[in-house]
Amino acid sequence: MAGISNDAFNASKGLEEHEEELDVKYCTSVVLNAARALAFAAALLFNNAKLLLRTKRDAFSEARDAVRIFATLLREILKPIFGSEFNESWAVLGFVDSLAISMKFEDLRPLLQTMVAFLTANPAREVAVLNITAAHAQVLLTALEEAQAAVTLQETAVGMIKDDRDAKFEALRGKVLQLFGELSHLMDPLDRRWTAFGFNKPGAMETPDVPENVAVILIGPNAAATKWGASARAEYYRVWRRVIGVDAEPVAVGSPADLDFTLENLPAASTIEIYLSAVNNGGESQLSEKITIVTH
Repeated sequence: MAGISNDAFNASKGLEEHEEELDVKYCTSVVLNAARALAFAAALLFNNAKLLLRTKRDAFSEARDAVRIFATLLREILKPIFGSEFNESWAVLGFVDSLAISMKFEDLRPLLQTMVAFLTANPAREVAVLNITAAHAQVLLTALEEAQAAVTLQETAVGMIKDDRDAKFEALRGKVLQLFGELSHLMDPLDRRWTAFGFNKPGAMETPDVPENVAVILIGPNAAATKWGASARAEYYRVWRRVIGVDAEPVAVGSPADLDFTLENLPAASTIEIYLSAVNNGGESQLSEKITIVTH
């Protein structure tokens, strides 16, 4: 979503600057910004829905923990009667094959239902001072079921809201593509205004690869010969130098089309870094790895 948001923002800024002069008729700033507003509103709704889902899941966790505490306490109270290890007597409490108390709703719900039935049928086993009663068990069961239902309902809502958000962002993407298509009829493929809309120039080549195999050899007290391997898609190259202690950043000193260049008038007794970049109408590569020389 971030990518199309940025694309739409850049396209909107381009329309602010050039819509009138280009006479854009279809994907105007009004049309594009309306699609942006719908998409961003849908994204906000989705984020809020996820926060609400988290709240409902927290509420379910609290309800589940309360059930497990109740079931654990009742189990401990009845161990002197039914035994400290699982046996068939424990089935009347809802335990199956083990006295372990699950974390899963699908296990806790029938366990607590059986405990409600047991305490209802055996009121003498209730311990009111500890709130171990059929009535309290029913309250916990209802709270657990309602919390689980609320989570399920919100999960469904989040899924539907996500689908709506995705559809609106896809519609926004369509508007950006529509603008690109319209601009293709209004501007030259190499028009500088393409970048104002956040688009690459359609007529521009892909940026060249970074030059490799750069070699620099001193050929005199103040000159150095530089050679390098050809870079894919390069139309020409830039040679850069940085004199340590003098230049804060590399400085361009030549733009050869060939694969060699002689640096002249180098300062004496200096440490100098040499870099290469490759250039075409689509842009410029990053600088090559530095080669360091020391003049005498």
